[in-house]
Parts: sequence; C-alpha cells; structure tokens
Amino acid sequence: MIRLMCLRAAVGALLLCGAAAARADDAPSGDAANGKRLFLADGCYQCHGTVGQGGRYNGPAPRIARTELPFEGFIGLLRAPPNDMPPYVAAVLPDQAVADIYAYLHGLPEPLAARDIPLLNH
Repeated sequence: MIRLMCLRAAVGALLLCGAAAARADDAPSGDAANGKRLFLADGCYQCHGTVGQGGRYNGPAPRIARTELPFEGFIGLLRAPPNDMPPYVAAVLPDQAVADIYAYLHGLPEPLAARDIPLLNH
C-alpha cells in the first residue's frame, strides 16, 4: 500500500515536471461556469480553496488554480490520487465534468502580488 502511494506521488511529480510543454491546449473544451459549480458542489473547494488557491484541511492541498498539469495528467490524478484525496472515478465525475472543472481552474485570474494588496501595505 505504501509503495503504491509513493508510486502515485512520483508519477504526479513527473507529470508536474513535464507539464510546461502541454497545458490547456490538450484539454477538451469545457464549460468554466459549470466547472465552478461542480468544483463547489463536489467539495473540491474544501481542500483546494474556493478558487483553487490550496489549503491545509487534512495536510497540505496543492494550489490548482491555473494548473500547469496537462489535461491527461489532471484527470489521471483525479482518477487515482495520491495521499488522502478521494478518487473521482468516471462513474462519479465523467470526463466532460473534469474538462469543465479544468476550464474553470484555467480561467481563474493570477493571484495579486503582495504589493498590490492594500491591507498588506500598511
């Protein structure tokens, strides 16, 4: 079991490293508005934050807004996730729903720099 978890984590890391070459270009077209609805309804926000900023609900959950993962890597991690994340099999979250969530995450704005947040500059 531990070896399988390590293998999944290693595959995820490899996907992250090679992701710069292929981003949203390989994804099927998705509906970002439906993706936002699904992201909130299916509980993704509980660990990853309402705008994919990451969090610490049950350990560190990565920032997934504007993910660098190619679509195939993203869906692969949803289907067979490492650590405590539950698997989202196709019967629960069809490929089109994943494409919608992916479109939502890619449509999110870049985070503001600290110097552009007035409250942090007093």
